[in-house]
Amino acid sequence: MVKCGNCGLDVSDDLENCPNCGSSLVKSEEINEVADTEIVCGNCGAQLKENESFCPSCGSEVKIEEDDSLKCESCGSNLPENTLFCPTCGTKVENVQKANKKNCPNCGAEIEDDITFCDKCGANVFTGEKNKQELVTAGSFAEKINLSTIIKPSIVALIVALILSVIGLLIGFSWFSFVIAIILSVGFFGAAIDNEANAIIFGLIVGLILGLLENPLVEFTYGAFVAGFYEGFFGGHLILIVILGAVMAYVSNKYLKESILGLTDNFKGML
Repeated sequence: MVKCGNCGLDVSDDLENCPNCGSSLVKSEEINEVADTEIVCGNCGAQLKENESFCPSCGSEVKIEEDDSLKCESCGSNLPENTLFCPTCGTKVENVQKANKKNCPNCGAEIEDDITFCDKCGANVFTGEKNKQELVTAGSFAEKINLSTIIKPSIVALIVALILSVIGLLIGFSWFSFVIAIILSVGFFGAAIDNEANAIIFGLIVGLILGLLENPLVEFTYGAFVAGFYEGFFGGHLILIVILGAVMAYVSNKYLKESILGLTDNFKGML
């Protein structure tokens, strides 16, 4: 069947003239073929030849729009967005989400339109910046250290450790007061540090200061005489407290983070 170019009637291929209007079907078919291949200037509307780059009437550059719509890989038909099967041939569409994908601004990988972080490089697809926590985790030990994140937790943990040490001395725990104090304070606040490298530095700092203040705290609690006796009988425990602080901070940050932070969240929810 062919369509008459004059009246639009579908007629048999064997006929040379349209039975409705009498127009020549061969001529009509040729006219339709020419019309399908015509290129028109987008500026002045003049008809252009196929290989012309500039319009001979107005001089405008000829720009041919490319069809970037999703096509069926089997029959070449244009497919609507989110189509699972081609409506023409029934072939399963492999690249269904092509229209709903974009490129990561950081690595250029093709990603889904509704995600925030690239699954290839981890960058934020809106800002192009990588997740800072991921960068810290992926780097070496030295690259993970950020002293600005240690200062505040160290001060808070040290104050708590000093209070616990004094309480332990008052109730007779002797030098065990400092061991218990460093375990509780560093263990609790070490979980809030951003990574294990910073946690170790945090534990060393708190342990070092508490170890240096061991004898002064005994003197503050019981006086100079008892402090002298304490130092002569027990000695100092600086190295022990420093090592214990670093180990406890690492264990807390590495293995107890979720439990401790979950406990604090539950406590906040009760207030």
